[in-house]
Amino acid sequence: MNTLSSFILNERFWLAGNTTWQDFARIERDENIKLTNPNDLLYVYPLAAIISVVRMVFERYIAKPIGRSLGIQGRVKRNTTRDMKTTATTVSSRSTPIDANQTDKREQVDSNDSGSSVSTVRYPRTSPLAKFSESCWRFTFYLIIFIYGVVVVLNKSWNWDTRHCWLGYPNQPLTADIFWYYMIELAFYWSLLFSQFIDVKRKDFWQMFLHHVATIMLLSFSYIANYVRVGSLVLVIHDCADYWLEVKDERSDSEESDDDDKNK
Repeated sequence: MNTLSSFILNERFWLAGNTTWQDFARIERDENIKLTNPNDLLYVYPLAAIISVVRMVFERYIAKPIGRSLGIQGRVKRNTTRDMKTTATTVSSRSTPIDANQTDKREQVDSNDSGSSVSTVRYPRTSPLAKFSESCWRFTFYLIIFIYGVVVVLNKSWNWDTRHCWLGYPNQPLTADIFWYYMIELAFYWSLLFSQFIDVKRKDFWQMFLHHVATIMLLSFSYIANYVRVGSLVLVIHDCADYWLEVKDERSDSEESDDDDKNK
């Protein structure tokens, strides 16, 4: 177990220069300050569970009522395609020229099948309200965490002079506001990583899955190595764009619901 732990927490990989984990312990003891610790990441998992519960409550009692008030449909509709044989015939006629003999044969086949029932294929669709509520949750979180991040880093020295991101490293105390900033962000992305498999399936499913994995890895790396100063700046920049993307998704869901109403 000690060998595995030494391999995972290899100082040459995680830490800069001649810094060691013993330096972290010595600084905490001598300076009486709090530095980052890999064990702190254990807080993330119960936080992720709490965030998931908060999300369920938010979507049910806040997001969905808002969506209904905007006229977004909550029903799950289904698309019905035309008869597959007719569709294939139409595609074929558009893609390749046909002669008179082919036309006569097609008409004969159609006349023979005129008394048979037309087979249809139904494709399930997702409720626009479900998609809206998920986007609404992400928008709300991103907006709140962005505002929190701005408040946190606003009075930090490294926000105004990025050289302070590295001055004195690793002797850079971990403040409570930065600690919770990291823990909440990590917990949120862990919750997204698992909820993706039960959420509305979107076209960019695997792209977002890889995005969440990469984000978790980068956040964990920067926290363990105590690069939280530069990491906090990256988080603020990252979050400032995310809630705008969710606004776009919410608008798309609303427009999709309007199109469904028009097609009734």
